[in-house]
Amino acid sequence: MTFRTDSVEPGRDDYDLARLLVWERGFAKYNADPEADLLRRVHKLFTEDEHRRALDYLAASEQDTDRLSTIEASLDEDTTSDTAWLVGQLRTAWARLDELRDRIDNSGTLIDLHYMAEGISYVRGSRVQNELRDTVR
Repeated sequence: MTFRTDSVEPGRDDYDLARLLVWERGFAKYNADPEADLLRRVHKLFTEDEHRRALDYLAASEQDTDRLSTIEASLDEDTTSDTAWLVGQLRTAWARLDELRDRIDNSGTLIDLHYMAEGISYVRGSRVQNELRDTVR
């Protein structure tokens, strides 16, 4: 099976392509052979370049904790460098992102937006939390 030669919708950005790929993965899981169905759907909708771009976009959102641990180990006892500070900030950001993703996942299929919004506002230091704090004053 080959990819499309021309785009179905030219000009789509990587985010749109990744969103469409995730959407198609969701439909494929209901088929008796989900892998084959996903391949059929992908080849029907994407050019090879679009598929690569979508996969790259999705891969960029994965947390590379092993690499971060390697960087941390190379710092030894140095806790005052900019690199040490950045590693700490990244670990904190990833923890907050995981909390947000858990809130979204636990919202259910209809997504209770109030529950999800609470998850965002509870993330310490978020813009939403700061705006809520400023409106209460």
